Amino acid sequence: MENNNLGWIYYNHAVITTTAPHEEPNLKPLLDGSIWNLKSSKGDKPLLARYTTDFDCGNDTGFWFIIKDAPFKMEDLSKKYKKNVERALERCEVRRIDAVAEFDDIYDVYDAAVDNYQNVDNKTSKEGMREGVKKDGLEYWGAYDKKTGRLAGWMSCSNNGNWTETISAKYHPELLSSRPSDAIHYAILNHYLNELGQKYVCSGSRSLNHKTNVQDYKIHNWKFRQAFCKLHIVYR
Repeated sequence: MENNNLGWIYYNHAVITTTAPHEEPNLKPLLDGSIWNLKSSKGDKPLLARYTTDFDCGNDTGFWFIIKDAPFKMEDLSKKYKKNVERALERCEVRRIDAVAEFDDIYDVYDAAVDNYQNVDNKTSKEGMREGVKKDGLEYWGAYDKKTGRLAGWMSCSNNGNWTETISAKYHPELLSSRPSDAIHYAILNHYLNELGQKYVCSGSRSLNHKTNVQDYKIHNWKFRQAFCKLHIVYR
């Protein structure tokens, strides 16, 4: 990769920016055409370049990031959901985990969760995921069921200094009654927003491939919001 391509990577047949949602991307590689030299590890060439501008512009542009940029407070939750979170904290212990040392437990949860999905054709092998965990540099959080001591769920986060992005999460179908998702969300929002005082936690952008209920869950229950921006797509 050439220096002027810094801030862009190949991902899923496209070239995308690695800059934060609130930062303007470096468009020089796009303007001079050097961006099309980026390839996948298999040598595949990108079909398009995708980037966003005008973060949190306040207008409904049809594209958005899901963020929480206010301090996390339990009293902001609905009365019903506050009880759910309290129940989750009674049943689960949440802590940062060493993803390499505890990889077997992490993969067991992943394996069980994916096997419980329907129409899954891209399951990652254990060794493939192990190599990814060694290199990803992410912060992993685990929720342990207090009755059994088993890992009930985990979430990986990319801590970028003044903001954090949630990357992936999996929950064991046999231990969902312990509400590991609620326990982990409580822990990460309290840590990154309250303890570290970061600008926001981002939980991804609008999915262009399929509808997901995850964003509705975060908006309704955890008071995330849509930060609208402009999506730009440039074809090769």
